[in-house]
Amino acid sequence: MNTPIHLSVLGDGTHATALAQYGAPLGRIHLVEANDPKVQAVLIDLPAGQRSLAIVAALRAGHLVLSPPPVALDADTLAEMRAAEQSGGGLLLPAGEIAHSEAGKRGLAAMRAASFGRLHSIYLALRQPRGEGADVLDTLLPEALDFVLAAIAEDFATVRVNAAALFGASYDSAVILLRSTADTVVTIELARCLPATLPAPGLGEIEIDAMGAHQSVRIVPQASAVRVQRDDGVAARPWMDPPVLTMMRALEAAFDARGEATSGLTRAARAQALTQAIRDTL
Repeated sequence: MNTPIHLSVLGDGTHATALAQYGAPLGRIHLVEANDPKVQAVLIDLPAGQRSLAIVAALRAGHLVLSPPPVALDADTLAEMRAAEQSGGGLLLPAGEIAHSEAGKRGLAAMRAASFGRLHSIYLALRQPRGEGADVLDTLLPEALDFVLAAIAEDFATVRVNAAALFGASYDSAVILLRSTADTVVTIELARCLPATLPAPGLGEIEIDAMGAHQSVRIVPQASAVRVQRDDGVAARPWMDPPVLTMMRALEAAFDARGEATSGLTRAARAQALTQAIRDTL
């Protein structure tokens, strides 16, 4: 299908910025203002605390919605989103940065292939430079869980967490061990532990290893970008398409299969419940 898709962007986060700076045509995607009556889809790239109201409004308006995790911080908000999706006809699509990176999507494809065999384990690490900041369970866990839940469909029977404030006042280090009902073991390492002088823009250093019965895969999303160091900061310049471009292709697919596409609220609900279980162990 070649029907144009009119997309508005709310916020100025990582994905909104990458989309604005992308110099090539977006194919069927046409960027329009938020108040344009032709809007059919919305990329919501607002701070986490401001996303939920915008998501509910967009779903009630019947739009396709892309929003990075976390989509909802509690079960009540998720219920409101489900009601908005059902009454308005909108649809939420998963928009995790790691899962939509070039390395991440290829790694997930490899893990889903029959030749990979049963998934035995995933090790995922997100590391940022030391310094004062918010709890890593708030800032880094949502993206980590989004990737894990994209790879693993079953629930988790065991949750163990060891978190500490090693370099500051808030939790800046956490190791999370999960075991699924199919006996897949997941280890998540989150830490602001790198020397402050080491450039680690965005989510920081990302390292993922997945082991299957017949194959294994190593995923390093930041290898698809070069670091640019300047006096006023550090940035990553991707030499492959940024994750938001993969999200645009997912948006097109959902638009064409509107009545059959699966709501991202299912993954969001799993992430919210698992996050709560992790918090409850502290």
